[in-house]
This record gives sequence, structure tokens and C-alpha cells, in this order.
Amino acid sequence: MTRKRHKKNQPKTPAPARLNQARKESRAAQAVVNRIASGGVDYSMQNLIHIMHDSHQLTEEPEFIDLYLDGEKTVQVTEHWLKKYDKRLAAAEKKGPDEYHQVFDEMRMEVVAELATPAFRKDVDGRLQALFDRLMAADDIEKLEMVLLLKPLLGMKETPWGLCGLILSIYNRTMQRTMQEYEEEEEIFDELLEAIKSEGGNIADLAKLLDAPEKLEQLGQKVLAKPGLRERAENQIWKMVKTFEKELFEGKVILNLFTQEELYLPFQRLQAELEGKIYIARQGDEETAGKIFNIIRQTIVEIMTPERLQRLYSDVQSTAKTWRRERHKWAAALQAELGWLNGDAREENLFIMAAFFGQVHRLGEDQKSSKKPKRRA
Repeated sequence: MTRKRHKKNQPKTPAPARLNQARKESRAAQAVVNRIASGGVDYSMQNLIHIMHDSHQLTEEPEFIDLYLDGEKTVQVTEHWLKKYDKRLAAAEKKGPDEYHQVFDEMRMEVVAELATPAFRKDVDGRLQALFDRLMAADDIEKLEMVLLLKPLLGMKETPWGLCGLILSIYNRTMQRTMQEYEEEEEIFDELLEAIKSEGGNIADLAKLLDAPEKLEQLGQKVLAKPGLRERAENQIWKMVKTFEKELFEGKVILNLFTQEELYLPFQRLQAELEGKIYIARQGDEETAGKIFNIIRQTIVEIMTPERLQRLYSDVQSTAKTWRRERHKWAAALQAELGWLNGDAREENLFIMAAFFGQVHRLGEDQKSSKKPKRRA
């Protein structure tokens, strides 16, 4: 068998994205495609700088209007690199605005490189493809040409995403939204402290108030009586709780509220329903996934008798106190969940479902780890 010869490495250059596809194309779109194709590499290279810079215009397109980075991580990564560049930024600022912006841009490239995970890059690529498909049937020549050149350019490993106007706009609006949320949280907290002081207390009393629901409720009513503040507070709580329940469902939060017997029960029922046959659900098997989900939901309803619900409430209450004392990330979210555990909160309680699924997920991961063969020393 003959060996394949390796070609010498050639510098990669961006090529127009999917030029020859059967789709509805406007005359303007076809003219753009022909121009780029006939211009070749030289045409593409001449336009790369302004394409990278002007791509910020795409941020407001329907395909990108809702795209944000992870807010909390964005702030953390930015703060991390600001500390690393602190001395260089201070020195550059003394030399003048141009030198400062140059160092700041360099730092921001590091930030974006860390934030642009493979999943985020894949998401951007998919949205660019959707935008390309839509523009091919329209007459917006400028944006179509931009997408045709930008998509393959961002697909090159050598391209720094921190130089792309589209990505920088997504980063900037993520920072703006996150900082606005922080400011709203601080405003609510400041109002609460002001109400505490008006009652003759101080900041040290806040932790004690968390264990005195009646007093805290009185202060809360006083604080939230201000126009608009109640709505903002409720929105903040809902966002926090939704994120908490998502991470809880995925097994990322360690919260053990169920026994192993309770966790195994729905799967024993599933096995019995399948008459003892071993069944491995295929990826995308919605019917089986739905069956498992319904069995787990029904099992939770049966498990959560009034007595069991009261015991779970006590466990959550105890854990919430521990988390507050330890300044746990999700202490406030767990405290909020307590308000939805009163009464007959068994079947449709998302917190209970998320806690059960998350614990099942972690149990499965633990079993996988224990089955791995140990390496010999």
C-alpha cells in the first residue's frame, strides 16, 4: 500500500461560507457571492480588518439579539485579568490615552479568549449560518458580505475573537446587564439595611433577622412599599431561583434530601414495567425519557406524604441555616425555596423535582467512578 504524502503547510485564508448551496437567492446576494469568488484571497484579505471591526452591526440582528455570555463568569474573568494587568494599565495611563487603550485592548483579548468556550463558539457559528441563510434571500449586500467573510474567519484557530466587533459587543452588553443587575441587588440590600437602621438595628442584625421570619417580613413590607422596588426584587429572586434549580437539576449542587431507597424506587418500577428486560435508552429517545420522567414524578408524589414533606422541610431549613453561616453561593436561593415548601407542594414543586434528579445524577456519577479499575502503584 502506498503512503500518502503530506503537503507542506500552507497559511490558511478564509473562504466564503457555503457559496454553492441550493436555496432561494436574491440577485443582490448572487452578485456579492460572485464578487467574493472572483476576488479570491486578495479581495478577502483586503476586507478583513473592516469586516472584523464593523461586525458589531450584526449584534442587533434577530439571530444575535438574545445572545449573552455567562454574566457572573464574565465579571469574574474580567476582574482576574484586570488584576494581572493592573500595573501595566497604570503605567500606560500615565503615558496617554492611546497607550492605555492599546494595553486595555490587549487585556480584553485575554478576557474574551477565556470566555469564548467551544460551546459559545459553536453557538456563534450556528447563528452566523442562520443569518447567512436569511440574508441570501434579502438585499442587504453589506451585511451579507460581512457574514460571508466573517464566518470562515472566526473558524480559523489563528483569529483572536477579542478583535471581532460582534464578539466585543456581546461581551460589552453582557457586562452592562450584569453590572446593572448587581446595582439593583445592592439597591435592594441598601434599602433593607436602611429599614433595619430605622428600627434601631444595624448591619450585624441582618443575620439574626434571617432566623426571625416575622420581623423580616415586617421590614420587607416596609422596604418593598417603594414604587418599582418590589417588582425588581421579585425579578431578582426569580432569576436566582431559576439558575439555582437548573444547577441543582444537573447535579452541580450537593444537596442530599432523599435516601438511596427513594432514589432507586422509580427505576425499580421502570424495570418491573419492562418485565425485567435490560433496556438502554438511545440518545434522543423521547418516549422512554418521558416515561422515566413520569415514573419519577409519580414516585415523588407517593413518597411525599405530609409527614415526609415536613421532614424534608426541616432538612432544607437546617441546610439553609448552615449555608448562610458558611456564606454558601446558593444560601439565599435555598432560603427562598422554603417559602414554596409549605402546604401540599409535592407534585408540581420544581425544587423537589430538581433536588431528586440532581441527586440521582450524582449517584450515577459516583457509581461510574467506583467501577473504574484502580491503577497499580
